Amino acid sequence: MTISVRPGEFEGSIQRARHAAAFDIRAVQVEPRGQTLAVHTHAEAHFLLVISGAYRSAAHRAPEVAAAPFLVFAPPEVTHADQFASQAGAFVSVSLEAGAFAVSADWLPDHPLALRDRRALTAALRIARTVATGDGELLEAAAWELIGAANDDQAPALPGWTQLAYEAVMDQGEPAELSVARIAAMAGVHPVHLARVFRQAFGCSPGELLRWRRVERAADLLARSRLPAAEIAAAVGFVDQSHMTRAFRALYGLTPGAWRRARHVAPIQDGRARAA
Repeated sequence: MTISVRPGEFEGSIQRARHAAAFDIRAVQVEPRGQTLAVHTHAEAHFLLVISGAYRSAAHRAPEVAAAPFLVFAPPEVTHADQFASQAGAFVSVSLEAGAFAVSADWLPDHPLALRDRRALTAALRIARTVATGDGELLEAAAWELIGAANDDQAPALPGWTQLAYEAVMDQGEPAELSVARIAAMAGVHPVHLARVFRQAFGCSPGELLRWRRVERAADLLARSRLPAAEIAAAVGFVDQSHMTRAFRALYGLTPGAWRRARHVAPIQDGRARAA
C-alpha cells in the first residue's frame, strides 16, 4: 500500500522547521528504525540534502548507496521508498509550495534526480547552516539559488580526499580535539589547499562547517541533557565555555543559557539542578 504524506512531512525527528516565503524547510534527525520504510508519495516538490549518514535513493543518477553530502530533487506526486541505508543520519528538506513550483517548473527536472552541480550543493548546504537562525530572507534567497542550479550538470572532478574531509567534520563520533589542521593531516594535504578545495566543493571553509556542526551538537545536548554548559563545550570540541557562547550567539542570536531556559531545561551542577 502506498502512503500519501502531508506537505513537509518526512520520516524522522524534526529538529528545526522554518517557513520562508513559498518554501517549507525542515532539519530532520533519523534514528535507527529496524524496519523498511513503506512506499510513499509526496504531494509537493522537494529537495532533500543528506548531511550525514548513507542514503539509498531510486532517483536517476543516484548511486546504489549515496554518502553524504547527497542532494536529490523530487517533483510533485512522486512515489518512492527512499530511505537511509545507515542506522542513523540527518537531512534538510526544502519543499516548494504549489505556486513556487508552478513558476519554477522550467528550471526543475521532471523526474527524481540526484543533483551533481556544485552550485546546487553549496546552496543546499547554506540552507542547512542557516535554518537554525530562522533568517527568512537568506533562506528564501538560497532556495531560489538552489532551484536555479537544479537542472544544470556541472560537476567538476574533485580529489577523493574531499569526501574524507567532509565526513571527518560531520562525524559525531570524532574526537573533540578535531581541528582543521588534523583534518588536513588525515586527508594528506596542506591546510591551505584543504581550505581552498573545500570551499570550492561545499561553499564554506572546513572551519565554518566544523563550527556549525559543533554548535548544532551543543544545542542538541543543551535541549536533551542536564549537563553543565562547560561540560557540553568540552564534549563537542570548543576550547572553553566562552568560545561556545560566542559561536552559539553568532548562530542562534542567544547565549546557550538563554536558549536552554527557553526549553525549560535545568542543568546539573554540584549534584543539584539549577537554572541555566
